[in-house]
Amino acid sequence: MGYLEGTCPKCGEKTREQCNAWGYGSPIRFCTRCKQEYLDQRFREVAIQGFDPKSTSPVYYIKAMILCLAVTLAAGGWMYYTLHFRQYWNTMTLALLIVGAIGTIGCIVLALWVGLGFAGKENARYLAESEKRLRDPLYVQKLQSYGYVIPAQYLAGMGTANDGTQEE
Repeated sequence: MGYLEGTCPKCGEKTREQCNAWGYGSPIRFCTRCKQEYLDQRFREVAIQGFDPKSTSPVYYIKAMILCLAVTLAAGGWMYYTLHFRQYWNTMTLALLIVGAIGTIGCIVLALWVGLGFAGKENARYLAESEKRLRDPLYVQKLQSYGYVIPAQYLAGMGTANDGTQEE
């Protein structure tokens, strides 16, 4: 879990909301100070907008791992060279070596987490929560008023067209 910090567009109150790593959830928020509703597009209604590609494919993390590994190897090689042949070391090189190694390990863990299906299980839960919200006709109407194009399956039985006008 993480937090998204922002500002209420109605009253300027600073907000801090707990959220998942991807910002999956309702984009309709309520200010605790002014009690007004507003749209926060940093949140993603996954049944409408889909999942962030980073939560469905390990390729992103594999590419990042390769980059971090390259930084680690370059910093390690330079550290070896300066220690062995010049008898000194540089704190910046040491920092790059440490950060690169941590980044490499982190990317491996995330690639495995996504690749082995753990992220998919979480995504299924987020999708179910999103679909549950979209069964509420008032919620769907609010999303439409904010400009969201609602898939037909969530409009069934509402008597509204996708552009927000009443169907005949």
